[in-house]
Amino acid sequence: MTNQGFSSLKIVATCDVGEYDRSMKVGKLTRKEHIVPEMLLSQFVGDDGKLWVYAKNHAPRPSIPRRECVERDFYEFEHRGKTTDNRYENWLSQIEGDAAQLLQSILQRRRLRKGDAEAWGMFVSSLFGRTKKVRSQITGPIAERLQEWTERPDSIRDLHYRMQQMGHFYSADEIRRAAEECLISSQKYPSFAHTHFLPNRAKMLLPCLLERVWYTIEAPAESYFLMSDCPVLTVEFRNSHPLPGSGFANEDTVVFLPISPRHLFVASPHHIAWNDKAEARNVRSFNRLIAQFAHRNVYASVKADEISRVVDAEMDTAVFGVNAFFASNN
Repeated sequence: MTNQGFSSLKIVATCDVGEYDRSMKVGKLTRKEHIVPEMLLSQFVGDDGKLWVYAKNHAPRPSIPRRECVERDFYEFEHRGKTTDNRYENWLSQIEGDAAQLLQSILQRRRLRKGDAEAWGMFVSSLFGRTKKVRSQITGPIAERLQEWTERPDSIRDLHYRMQQMGHFYSADEIRRAAEECLISSQKYPSFAHTHFLPNRAKMLLPCLLERVWYTIEAPAESYFLMSDCPVLTVEFRNSHPLPGSGFANEDTVVFLPISPRHLFVASPHHIAWNDKAEARNVRSFNRLIAQFAHRNVYASVKADEISRVVDAEMDTAVFGVNAFFASNN
């Protein structure tokens, strides 16, 4: 996770709008863009077709997946005179489509081919990076940090040297101009710093997932997993105690994603094994973690007072950059 900061500033000179999806055709533009895919939210509706939405100190309300985790022009911005025109939305839609075809295989614990594993891994890594919590708590301060970085006299020189070492040959003036253009876009568009670097971040997190052992854990009868608007969790266990928000590259980090009320996807280090069946107490512990990672909403297939109590007590207590995803250990 070191690349959440400006150790990844090399991309300001090389990355441009649409670099990752030039083959995609843009049709009618979508204005309402899902932050968490409707495909995943749909797994958490109850038998009555309702998705129950929980917020801190609010009564739960019924909804449908299409109306949740959606915001107008969430991934849109203008940079270097070019508009995004749904390019990132289309890129994410393609990832979601690939993942949707693999969901049943994940639920049924089928062995995936290499290409399918990479597709599912990209879905999980991009899902972590695309959320509003990541935008507000990790990439939100980027414009301020970028301005401070550009004002340091040695910053361009050091970055110029590092890029040459990596085989990227740009002049110092080109690097400075690219950094200044990114600063302007970051200040003008809240979506820029978050969305512009999202593909790079997802690609950098992907190997951390692929090198782990994957499990699908099933909840026992009468138990259920919750879901949130920041659904990908990372946990490091110390003396059996979970420490939320450890870096993806940490060799002891376990990555979790609830994929249905009955199923939990786990990407675990090789030295930590998991049973296919969870105990009810472990499901309750995991649901507390879900609430801690949640930003504004928790989702469930049922209406229950116990969920409200967990949400009221735990909502957004894992704050990125404060007590989770420290720059020093990510």
